[in-house]
Amino acid sequence: MPKVLLFFLAMALYYIIGITLITKIVVVPLLKALALVFFIGAGFIYSRKWRKRL
Repeated sequence: MPKVLLFFLAMALYYIIGITLITKIVVVPLLKALALVFFIGAGFIYSRKWRKRL
């Protein structure tokens, strides 16, 4: 294998691993926070509708 090709493969692998790690560290908590906000908002709206009925 040429050294340049090996270097590019290593770079690509490093890039993929780095991106997956960053997305796991950043995106997952962000999604959890958004889901939490969404559920709180939905529950709030739902409870308000129920209060109007009662």
